[in-house]
This record gives sequence, structure tokens and C-alpha cells, in this order.
Amino acid sequence: GLILWHQVDVTEETIQRLKRTRVIVRNGVGFESVDVQAASKYRIPVCNVPDYGTEEVADHAMALCLALNRQLKPLIEDVRQGNWRFETGRACRRTRGQVFGMIGCGLIGTATALRAKAFGYDVRFYDPYRPSGYEKAIGLTRVDSLEELMVNADVVSIHTPLTEETRHLIGEAQLRSMKRTAHLINTARGPIVCFKSLELALQEGWIAGAGLDVLEHEPFGAELAARFSNCIVTPHSAFYSEEAVQEMRCSSAVTIREALVNGRYLNLVNA
Repeated sequence: GLILWHQVDVTEETIQRLKRTRVIVRNGVGFESVDVQAASKYRIPVCNVPDYGTEEVADHAMALCLALNRQLKPLIEDVRQGNWRFETGRACRRTRGQVFGMIGCGLIGTATALRAKAFGYDVRFYDPYRPSGYEKAIGLTRVDSLEELMVNADVVSIHTPLTEETRHLIGEAQLRSMKRTAHLINTARGPIVCFKSLELALQEGWIAGAGLDVLEHEPFGAELAARFSNCIVTPHSAFYSEEAVQEMRCSSAVTIREALVNGRYLNLVNA
């Protein structure tokens, strides 16, 4: 069995050399780094660990959201410069009643939604892959189009995997359609947001700010945090906690064992 970290790409060239590999386990949620189609071609099952880091990423998304809304970055920087002025955070708005819009409502999206509800947000989501009635089960509002979500949200938080469908899902048209007082949060995958469009959005004030844990070409683009006081960038760390890493390693090992010993493929992504 082969266990993969998210920074390792497994191409068809690599896969065709895995003569004795009976299962590939991507020890995390996303598996776009693995050529799943090639693995299927060579009859190698690919599994992931979809419940890994759920709490951590949801917490991180909310931390970025609240930090932007409460103007923590400019306030902290101002205090460091020796000032003591609440007026520095004059762009701060009351959380309760704001629309928290989510793109994708899988495990992490749902966990984020529950946290946003607890803070008083009016949580709405766009996810054409969730079954009808899912919104009723968790008490959210469902919207029928991405356009509707982008126009009405005060916060747009991304919780979708990276696929050909979602690559550059958020580009110039979507960012221009957002409220000028809205924030964009991305703790999913960097290429879902077109970097050039986001840079222009921050530069020209199409949106009020961005909280980014992922970038289109990491670490390129991290300088946005230095250039814009309304941009927070963290180094693809939303998944991390000591407990999460331990859980990930154990889950991956269990997945390998179940495949090799019992012929049971947990969370198979190329069924």
C-alpha cells in the first residue's frame, strides 16, 4: 500500500511503475494530486480520508471570517505602532444577521455552517450535489445558483474540492458581483479562485477583504498579506492540529490494513 501526503503528485507515469501496489491512500480529503483515472486503468484502488481535519478547517474558516469582520489585523498593527485607537477598526460590522454564503456543503462545509449559525449568521449555501432536503435537515437556506449566492452574501466561504468544474470557479465576474463590503474566505483549494482576479479585486476595492489559507500557486501570492491590510494569508495550515495529524496517520494506516488484510476499501474514490 502507498500512503500519500498532499504535496506529492502521483502521475500515470508513476502509477504504471507500481507493480505490487494494491491500494493508494491519500491521507487527507482532497485527492486531485493523484491521477485517479490512471489508477483505475491499472486497477489500483484509491482511497482518501474524508473526515480528516473537519473541525480544524471549519474552525480556521471561522477564525479568518471573524478576524476580517472584527478588523483584527489593522487594529493589531496599529497597536504595535504605539497607537490606541478603536477608530482604526471603523469598518467592523455586527455579525448577527449578516449572510454567510457557502460554496459547497460537504463535511467541512456543514461543520462551518453550524459554527457560523452559532455566531448569528444567516447561513446559505450553493451545492448542486447535495440531495434535496439536506438544507432542512441542518436548518440552512439553499440557493439555486452561484450568482445568487455571490450577490447576496456578506461572507463567501469556499468548501468544495478542486475539479475541472471548480477550477477558477471564482473569477472576475464573480468577484465583481459581490458586495463591496463582503469578504471572501478560501480554506479549500487555491486554484478555485483566480489569483489575478482576486489581486485586482483587492487592489480596486471590489470586495472588503479576503482570508486565504490556500493560493493558486503556493507560496506565490503570499505577499498579498503584506500589500493589503484587508487580506489575511495563512500557509495552508487550516488542516493542522496535533490531534488531527495523529488522527490522519491512524486513519490512513487503518485504511491500508483493511484493504490488505480484509479486502475492504474504505472511502474508495475510484469505485
